Amino acid sequence: MSKEQINLLLVDDEDALLHSIQRRLQLRDFNVIAVNRGEKALEVARHQPLDLAILDLKMPGMSGKDVLIALKRDYPWLEVIILTGHGSFDPENEKDFGKAYTYLSKPCDLDTLLKTLVAAYKKTVMTRRRITPAELASRLQEVNATSPREILKKLKELDGNGQQTKT
Repeated sequence: MSKEQINLLLVDDEDALLHSIQRRLQLRDFNVIAVNRGEKALEVARHQPLDLAILDLKMPGMSGKDVLIALKRDYPWLEVIILTGHGSFDPENEKDFGKAYTYLSKPCDLDTLLKTLVAAYKKTVMTRRRITPAELASRLQEVNATSPREILKKLKELDGNGQQTKT
């Protein structure tokens, strides 16, 4: 696992979608740990440092909601994006989804996903490093980063090796 890459946990029970997103994000310098079950996701989190997570909402066994609750309990700084193909989902009616960074509907275009990942990782870095949005903006201004890849690279530098400690 490279220290320069963002470590992203991707969980979806649809193997074709899982591997498609994994390949697309790996081409953009993410270290994607892809699993197809919630139980596997929690096992990965216990053994590998993570920077972000993307969870499918509806899966056999542990649901995305169950995985979200467990991840946020053990790693409160970890930002989690919920990915759902279920148009009837309303996060306003689900109090635990307040713990998610946001949710995106499937299929999600890559540009939207990348912008969301950048924003979520900014929040992870601010929480983990205990810096304000103004401090983060100042540090990012030092570099003329315009693409999501450049911004993420600078964020990873600011974040250092991250932390994988339970609280």
